[in-house]
Amino acid sequence: MKSFKEKTERIPPGVKSSVVYTLATLFTRGLAIVTVPVFTRIMTTEEIGLVNLYNSWYAMISVVATLSLTSGGFQVMMKEYPDRRRQYLSSVTTLTSVMALLLAVVYAFAPSFWNEITGLPTELMLLMLAGFLTAPARDFWLAQQRYEYRYKLAGILSFGQAIVATALSVLIVLHLRGTGYAAEGRLFANYAVLYGVAFAIWIVLLVRGKTFFDHEFWGKSLRLSLPLIGYSIAAQVLSVSDRTMIGSMVGNDAVGIYGTLYSVGTICTLFWSALNASFLPYLFENIGKEENKIKRISSLMLAVYAVIAVLITYLAPEIVRILATEEYYEGIYIMPPIAAGVFLMAVTNMYSNIAVYYKKTVLVMIPAVIAAVSNVVLNYIFIPRYGYMAAAYTTLVAYVLLAALQALFALIVQRRKGEKIYGNWSILLLSVVTVGLDLAGLVLYRNSVARYCAVAAGIAAAALLCWLYVKKRRQHRVRDPREPQ
Repeated sequence: MKSFKEKTERIPPGVKSSVVYTLATLFTRGLAIVTVPVFTRIMTTEEIGLVNLYNSWYAMISVVATLSLTSGGFQVMMKEYPDRRRQYLSSVTTLTSVMALLLAVVYAFAPSFWNEITGLPTELMLLMLAGFLTAPARDFWLAQQRYEYRYKLAGILSFGQAIVATALSVLIVLHLRGTGYAAEGRLFANYAVLYGVAFAIWIVLLVRGKTFFDHEFWGKSLRLSLPLIGYSIAAQVLSVSDRTMIGSMVGNDAVGIYGTLYSVGTICTLFWSALNASFLPYLFENIGKEENKIKRISSLMLAVYAVIAVLITYLAPEIVRILATEEYYEGIYIMPPIAAGVFLMAVTNMYSNIAVYYKKTVLVMIPAVIAAVSNVVLNYIFIPRYGYMAAAYTTLVAYVLLAALQALFALIVQRRKGEKIYGNWSILLLSVVTVGLDLAGLVLYRNSVARYCAVAAGIAAAALLCWLYVKKRRQHRVRDPREPQ
């Protein structure tokens, strides 16, 4: 135990922080996936559709409510104000609170109008407004903790609130089952815990920082974040417009099936969110340094993520049978394009990080707007003709367009700065291969033996590559013992 403790103490704080936040993210979001088979068996597809609808609208509107201040620009400001971070957090928390109150006033003038547009009842709209007020404070605090490699309290809080919120949601749904209010009960139970914790953090940030308005903080933050609002809105439209359009064109039953299958298809985003969030501080601290491992780390991250995306696709029939009931099986063929799309979103994240670092956030917004508009137009054309499954394929087309444009703009910025950050050709090749392998799942779903063989071959190939990589690293260290560990 003493030897273990000594070894643990020698681990760099950044590595410890990355491990804890990665595990917390995987646990928190993984818990939502694990409970899918519970909720699909105690709630109707229409009730699950209402939950998905609420989450979709919250994701879209929160972009405006938070002014995208928790996006990549936050890390830039943390680096710029190392000695005034408490004041900065207090100031931007006030800014998002003012925005939330303005949205509440707008809703109060015409509640029935907004209820009709969103398809949500008044009580859920009020719950949403409470989230707009409190949730940004939690996001600011967690982002600061991650940036400063503080992980103990944040990890405990993340694990704890996930467990309590999930358990309470299941109990409330069981109590309200058959009454017609299970969806509302689930949402209130879950977010009462999350928003309660966020409200406590909201108070702490304002008391500690004691800076409710600072012209410099507000001005610089808004200059960075306003273009990111356009990006975030477009990204949310790209992510959730399919569900809202399916709800209006087909019905909440279809939203329930599509939303559940989409959640299964995006299981791999759990890994990417954790990897990218841990990688971002390292990226921002090491761009421009002669000796860095950005290219190697980024390529390895995408390769690991590609393997996960392909495995999720090929094992989708078994995953759906575990997580859902028979009425959801018809949507299995939307899994390959969804998995391919979320992989391309990871590629987009890699390149948008570069534009954010160089404060060229307009170049993040433009590709997202183009892709989102394209997605809405394609959904409008193809959903009425081919049903809700068409939305998965139109979304993949939009993700291809988004990744290509974002990479192009990032390369332009890099060239002007005289930098070469990623291995661009290897990323392109990996993207083409991954999308091709994902779409091959459409054919392999009809032959389980061939699909299992493909999964086994993929796992063996991944294991072989890992072994070769480790062997090469060890040989390199023998040749050059001065290399930083």
